Amino acid sequence: MVKGIIKTLGPSGTDAHAEAVRIGGENIELFPSFRAAIDDSETRGGRALVAAGYLDMNNGSLVDSWVDLHFSKLRSMTMVGVWESPTKPMCVAVHSDFSGGIADIRSAASHPATLEFVREHMPVDVVVSTVRAKPEAARLVSEQAVDACIGSVDVVESIENLKILKKLEATMVWCLYEHR
Repeated sequence: MVKGIIKTLGPSGTDAHAEAVRIGGENIELFPSFRAAIDDSETRGGRALVAAGYLDMNNGSLVDSWVDLHFSKLRSMTMVGVWESPTKPMCVAVHSDFSGGIADIRSAASHPATLEFVREHMPVDVVVSTVRAKPEAARLVSEQAVDACIGSVDVVESIENLKILKKLEATMVWCLYEHR
């Protein structure tokens, strides 16, 4: 069990939040991005938990990534742990009013790290919007802003007007940082 505060990506319901709870209990602070979490650890202390698959995109352009974050912190932060573990079960989810199947999906929301699942499990011509966390993708489907999302099963099941079309499983590599 990791001692001290673990800072990572929120909101509640992200894989990062679940992994932080798994390794450190409830002494966790959630941030709007992995960059914000590691920046806070750098200035105020604590450990930052970052997914090696971290990508931040805006309008289809890469804004930040684990590689950029890692190299930018070489002088101030050190990696104290790295491991692979299963993510929470994921799924292709749609609004409960969506009457079609996966082949009928025309728009989707996805975290950039799960875009490969969009490519594998949705039509080739689907229009994709990227979000900072899978719970945001599920919210967009719930609001009918998009047809579908790649979401975490537990989050999707907690939203009354969503349904699961297909379940997916994956692993993630996690990196734990602390100030040098």
